[in-house]
Amino acid sequence: MQQSDVITPKIQWYPGHIAKYERKLSELLKLVDVVVEVLDARLPVASVNHRLEVTIRNKPTLIILNKSDLADPAQNRRWQKALAGENRRVMLYDAKGGQAKAQLIQHVLALGEAAMQKLMAKGRKRRPVRVLVAGMPNVGKSTLINSIVGQKKTKTGHRAGVTRDTQWVRIHPEVELMDSPGVIPPQLDSDEAGALLATVSSIGDAAFDEEEVARFLIETIDRLYPGQLARYFKLTEGEAPTLENMALARHYKLSGDQPDLLRTAQALLTEFRHARPGRITLEHAQHTPKEPESGEAESRTRQAPEPTEPPAEI
Repeated sequence: MQQSDVITPKIQWYPGHIAKYERKLSELLKLVDVVVEVLDARLPVASVNHRLEVTIRNKPTLIILNKSDLADPAQNRRWQKALAGENRRVMLYDAKGGQAKAQLIQHVLALGEAAMQKLMAKGRKRRPVRVLVAGMPNVGKSTLINSIVGQKKTKTGHRAGVTRDTQWVRIHPEVELMDSPGVIPPQLDSDEAGALLATVSSIGDAAFDEEEVARFLIETIDRLYPGQLARYFKLTEGEAPTLENMALARHYKLSGDQPDLLRTAQALLTEFRHARPGRITLEHAQHTPKEPESGEAESRTRQAPEPTEPPAEI
């Protein structure tokens, strides 16, 4: 299936107060040395808030590819290389596991060292590197913050020039985290970006039609991982992976023996968000030599239990 064949649903998303949040973020950025930008590893482009990118352009940045345990391992490696740059580091993270805290601290200290040297050159004492966590809604910022702060968090009090509701959390002897992320609302760059964000629940369910997004997801996965959904839903050989065929394979029916498309769409979206059909990345980095075309070998389907409601996204 060619990319042009994918039908992109229209997402009704109307963010408000963008200017207000941008002004607030600009003020907060003056107080920090390093920005930690959280992206969804399954959507490393669509989950970028481009308005945020403009604002943090001159700040040393650590990009967190969060939920990397749900994404294609081969694509994770390629995106790490593709997104890295001068004064910009990239690391994979599973915020729920919280096992990469030491690596995150190491990156932050390295990125903040120039600011510390500049400070000491002015005759001032070295202080902890100050960090701001930012990103699109529902990419896992709060979960990440909780995982690196832990239960023993120490508020270090208000700083001069800091807004009254902004405090710092000492997460390491040499690192302080701002507890007010200053997140700005997203402004969707395109219908495709909106549809992609809907597949991972980064947009509220009320903003989109679940059947339309499920069809978009089917077409996108089938283009990038041919045959994977057919195997997962145990379709017969030659049977196309359509919402209708998936409903029949699951015996999801309405009265009159009609396929229950809404139930099937909801099940597909829920199961995809939990990586039950396999670890899938919906936006692929350019292929690099000596790497497999995809992580399909590592993301073969596994039988899932009856779909359940997904946990609340952070």
